[in-house]
Amino acid sequence: MKPRYWFVIAGVTVVIALIVGLVMIFAGGGGARGYVQQNYTRAAHLDIAGDDDNAAYTSPKPPRAVAAEITAKWRPQAQSTDASGVYLRYSDDAVIIQPHRAGSVIHLMNADRAYRHYHSHVGHVWGWSSTRGETFRGGGPGVGK
Repeated sequence: MKPRYWFVIAGVTVVIALIVGLVMIFAGGGGARGYVQQNYTRAAHLDIAGDDDNAAYTSPKPPRAVAAEITAKWRPQAQSTDASGVYLRYSDDAVIIQPHRAGSVIHLMNADRAYRHYHSHVGHVWGWSSTRGETFRGGGPGVGK
């Protein structure tokens, strides 16, 4: 085959990859983050102040109902529920669902940041198994202590 043929194939492959990438960006991506972005109402005024990696959404449904909808589509790696809300951890993202007025506010954020911000609610469940192992100190005698 001629070398030109391979350049054409490479060019077509790059164009297809770009199209798929753009569709993913404009469709809100995949996973739980994309599901929340597509199915709930954006409420920028409820974003956590000073946290650029936080986006708030609302639902007229209570937190447990919202959590049931999300987890029916995207199974979390860890889940914690207490009186303050429902905390879902995924590989890179966290979905925090809390009561707000007659419904819920849903916060999307990086899992590491959510762990630090909501540690008192999730530390007993997410613990050392959170995405970066924040509380794990092992490694042998004298290492990381």
